[in-house]
Amino acid sequence: GNKVDGMKSVSTRKLLQENDLLHDFFATLDNLISEHAIQVHEHGFAVAYSGGLDSSVLLRLAYEFSKAKHIKLYAFHVNHGLSENADSWQAFCLSTATALAIPFFSSRVHVDGSSGFGLEASARRLRYGALGLLCEEHSVPLILTAHHQDDQAETLLLQLLRGTGIAGLSGMSPSNLAPNLLGRNNIRLARPLLAKSKAVLVDFTKDFAIDFVSDESNADCRFARNAIRHRVMPLFDEISPDFSNLFARTAKHAQAAQNLLQELGEIDLQRCKKENGLKIAEMVGLSVDRIDNLLRFWI
Repeated sequence: GNKVDGMKSVSTRKLLQENDLLHDFFATLDNLISEHAIQVHEHGFAVAYSGGLDSSVLLRLAYEFSKAKHIKLYAFHVNHGLSENADSWQAFCLSTATALAIPFFSSRVHVDGSSGFGLEASARRLRYGALGLLCEEHSVPLILTAHHQDDQAETLLLQLLRGTGIAGLSGMSPSNLAPNLLGRNNIRLARPLLAKSKAVLVDFTKDFAIDFVSDESNADCRFARNAIRHRVMPLFDEISPDFSNLFARTAKHAQAAQNLLQELGEIDLQRCKKENGLKIAEMVGLSVDRIDNLLRFWI
């Protein structure tokens, strides 16, 4: 559209001055790269790009960042083949990335709904594994996903339904090394939009006429996350319109508590560790809760 063409001709400096989301994205990503000394100037970084609204916004933000910082950006797409539209979504993503001169790479996975994990979990596990492999193939040390504040709220509600502990209530972290997800030990997974609401992302697509695809499965309330999104969260919104921000605050408190439990576990492990085991004589002086925490940390 004309707005997209116009955006290409507007300087990044002007966009940063005029758009809060872009300004905050630059600051968040700059801090992340600096804090963890990520070698993006040498190897570049990637966006997990599905073609949906959230990842389309992320791709545009990352494009502006990469252009301003002279850092190579990749778009990685995973085709699950679960929808009859999957191939057309992949074609859309390729077309969009090509128009922005962003190197695009895709991976096709087969989701086995009878694996015992469930369709959602199986697709998620395969998706992250494929993204990790793409990162390794292209020596990319950082991959961004488009999770936002509303996703965090949904995650907390899902975890509560599972009877989670403090670790589960921590929700998604802004960034972490995720070898259990990506299958690699040296790739950082980051969520630079985690503090932003869905509404902010929707406004961005309108302001800059960003095209995206819609996955029909997102409306299927047989999936727990969709049921929470379409049936439960609107009720929370009626009761407390700021609920997603409040849930995000709870997640931060839980993350802080979990970090303290990890530190305490490390202290107790050093005190009680003996070769490949634990000294029971040392453990009996601890409280039951502290012993449980030590055992979880040790395992």
